[in-house]
Parts: sequence; C-alpha cells; structure tokens
Amino acid sequence: MTDRQAAYPPDYIKLPPAIACADEDDAVLITMARILGLCWGHKYRKSPPYTPDQLGDLLRRPRTTLYRHLDRLQDLHWLRVEHQERRMVLQPLIRIVEGQPAAPGPPGQHDDHALGPGADDQGELREALQEAGIMGRPFHELLEQEVDPTVVRAWYLWTWAPEQEWMDNPAGYIVSRLREGDDPPAEFLELAQLTPDEVDILKEAWAGSEHTMGWPSLDEDDRLQRIAPLWLAIHEARRGY
Repeated sequence: MTDRQAAYPPDYIKLPPAIACADEDDAVLITMARILGLCWGHKYRKSPPYTPDQLGDLLRRPRTTLYRHLDRLQDLHWLRVEHQERRMVLQPLIRIVEGQPAAPGPPGQHDDHALGPGADDQGELREALQEAGIMGRPFHELLEQEVDPTVVRAWYLWTWAPEQEWMDNPAGYIVSRLREGDDPPAEFLELAQLTPDEVDILKEAWAGSEHTMGWPSLDEDDRLQRIAPLWLAIHEARRGY
C-alpha cells in the first residue's frame, strides 16, 4: 500500500448529496471528495496537518490548482483552512451524516416520501440525533419514541455553551435529558428554531463585526437581535472546535 492509499479510508468516502449534486466544476468536487477522504481518520472533522507539497501530492493537484480549489471551497463555505506554521489542516464545514456510505442505494431506497406519512419527520429526527452524536441503542430508542427534533437540536446547542465546558460526554447527557422528557432552556429552543435564512442574516452581521456595535442591522428584528449574542457564543465555540 502506498502512502497515498494509506491516507484514505479503506472502503469508501462519505460524500454528502449537497456536494455530490452541487452545480460546481467537477474538478473542484473531486478535490472536495478527496479532502473528505483525508479527514476520515478524524471522523470527517479535520485532516491531519500537511505541508502544501504533501497536500498537493495526496490530492493530485499542482500547487496553483490546489490553492485555487481551496479558495473556491472556502467561498462555498464547505471548507475551512487552518494554517499551523508551515502546515495546513482542512476542516469540512458541511455536515457529514454518520453511518451512511457515500454510494447511493437503488432508486427509492431511503426515500422518505416512499415510506409513508411521518417519514419526513423521522428523517429530520435522524439528522438531529446524528448531529448530536447519538448512536447505537439510544439512537434507535429515541427514534422509536419520536422525540421532537427541535428539542434534540436545542439540547445539542446547549452542550456547546461556554459554561458547559466541563462536560466530557455531551451525547450521553442529551440522551438522559431526552429520556426524562426534560425541556431545554427556552433560549436554546428558540436558537434551534432559527430558519436557514435567519442564520444567514446572523452570519452576515457577524462577518461585518456587528457584535461589537450591538447588531445594528438587526434593529428591526427584536427577536434576532435578542438571540444574536447567544448565537454568536455557540457559533464561535463550534468554529473553535
């Protein structure tokens, strides 16, 4: 086995449909797929540190193409590049669904609309549980209980609050709260209910450093302005991780 082969997973690379089906240059998509392969050893959260020459060799890209693709992937918000001295660590920003291989199944398989009423909710619940790192027996147990996906997300966001840094098993804590039927704090429930458009508004305001000025662009939306500081704390905690 070559060094290049050893850097990639032995069976398959998990490739989200959002990437596989994106209206983007095929060469950029292939580069992103290979980057995900390099991240598999860290549960698709980050790659090992590589020099530009090592990265170019592993991705089979000359340096100019490598930097152009990395810039494009960052523009798409699929990737974050962290520089560590003379090395780079690549951090995928797009969520990778745990437990699902990249290869698609036969037509109709795992099709929520073909599974009958309530399948969409089950799909949403599956995603929320997987995002929270809940697997195995608790995953199937909570799926059968049909817990509210928004409640799952709210407890998951709660574990990212700075005051919860003591927690060494966030997924286990979330499972305990869901089994007990405990309601998450109201502000985290509200945070979990943000729409993608609202999150984009907050990200745009954050990119303009509005948090240092009291979020002026949110003056006409009291709810967003009120929740913005909490969103920022969680957002920066997750980015830092």
